[in-house]
Amino acid sequence: MPSLKVLKFGGSSLKTGDSMRQVAGIICAEKEKKAVVLSAVSGVTEMLVQFISLTRSEGDVDAFMKRITKVHTDLVDEALSSVRYSTQAKEELVAKLVKLERMLYGSSYIEEVNPRIRDYVQCFGERLSVIILAALLNEMGTPARAVDADELGIITDGEYGTAMVNMEATRSIIRPKLLKVLQEGETPVITGFFGRAPEGSVTVFGRNGSDYSASAVANAMGASSLEIWKDVDGFMSVDPKIVPSAKPIPQLTYDEAAELAYFGAKVVHPMTMEPARSGNIEIRVRNVFRPEAPGTIIRGAGKNGDIGIKSISCMKNLSLVKVFGEGTGYKLGVLADIASLLREAEINIYSVVTSLTCIALLVDKSDVAKAQKVLTEGGVTRMETHAHFALMCIVGEGLGSHKGLASRVFKAVAKEGVNVGLISAGASLVAYHFTVDEADLEKATRAVHEELFGC
Repeated sequence: MPSLKVLKFGGSSLKTGDSMRQVAGIICAEKEKKAVVLSAVSGVTEMLVQFISLTRSEGDVDAFMKRITKVHTDLVDEALSSVRYSTQAKEELVAKLVKLERMLYGSSYIEEVNPRIRDYVQCFGERLSVIILAALLNEMGTPARAVDADELGIITDGEYGTAMVNMEATRSIIRPKLLKVLQEGETPVITGFFGRAPEGSVTVFGRNGSDYSASAVANAMGASSLEIWKDVDGFMSVDPKIVPSAKPIPQLTYDEAAELAYFGAKVVHPMTMEPARSGNIEIRVRNVFRPEAPGTIIRGAGKNGDIGIKSISCMKNLSLVKVFGEGTGYKLGVLADIASLLREAEINIYSVVTSLTCIALLVDKSDVAKAQKVLTEGGVTRMETHAHFALMCIVGEGLGSHKGLASRVFKAVAKEGVNVGLISAGASLVAYHFTVDEADLEKATRAVHEELFGC
């Protein structure tokens, strides 16, 4: 098979007719064989999630369907000029929206939204966006075909809300299907964000999950490269909203990019790097609205020739849950029991530190009340919670060889009168992180960035 490139586009680059034509222009200009993976139009997934978060009446469903239909038919009118392709796209949208409407009516009748229904509804943004872009590409002279991931055969582990791809099963199913589309001279435009469980139900990959989808497709097809097109120039040395002088990062390793993504730099989905790593596929993060910008290249360790501190990432809206008990850190299985209780409640633990009498857990502050409830029901008799924490993460290949780095960081923070809470070092070879009060995050971040990058 000739060399294949996978191009992924985010929802912020699909929200207007002009931006969608910009995306189509990038695809049409790519001469290499290509497959495209798409997010939902910006804001649509949030609309779907918000709607199914409450029990709804038939009237609510009717009003919602009118809203979501208008968003997409208006976009067709803005993006396409041909009556033929515009009419075809609207017909396909209506056929797809009927399926969504039936599910929403069914959910309102039974007055229930279970995880299976939630994932099925959430994925409709992608099912609609691929129809519009495929029609636009056809209008512009690049034959294209909209492809739904579950029908294509992206197989997951079946976990609702946070599924992972079964690469072996996926590769054997989707490769021949996509090869057929490509051999017929068409560009597949594939839905991101979801796949199907072994028994057939839809499961989603979580926020920014379309990046992960694209990486899985690239791995399955043995792609030469993966381009992830966003509305930013790539990774930066820090959030430019906090430090306007932030520097672009030209190259990262898979590990560096994964740590940055997990600890607050929401440029790509944290799991994106795994299929790319196993397939030795280079990732380039690029800006749809500044295609001339070089972006950030992500590839294997030892290829970058750039060892050192690369970036500072930040996470807000965290809380600390402290579980106390005699010999808590000594008794066998206590940490596993706590983690299991929180896992069953779908609560993610961002960091954990133990002592003989206390286990300290860092969780999202929106999960604190639920964490207290499940831990109390699980037998915990004493705990404390502390709100308004933020986490700072320092990332760079060879971080462990930087003697005195921790001292420099904490001196810079101390000069600003900022107290440091939990500290975690050694869990990763390329990152360490610590917590500060959320009110102190921005000044602490600016101080550390100036210390490490001189600006």
